[in-house]
Amino acid sequence: MKTPKLLVPALRQYRDSGEDVYVPAFDCEIASQVVIDLSNEIIDLKACLRSCANAANGGLEQYK
Repeated sequence: MKTPKLLVPALRQYRDSGEDVYVPAFDCEIASQVVIDLSNEIIDLKACLRSCANAANGGLEQYK
């Protein structure tokens, strides 16, 4: 599975104990910040959609 571009900075490789194998993982702090940033973008987009919906329903009448 390909790693999404937003998570590439969080990608890490750890050596498995006792084995000569590397295990892929994600840095928790960086991955959490990516999730927070995306959540904030969703909140902003929802507010924008509400504004657009209000404008389509006559919400701009007050500015005429």
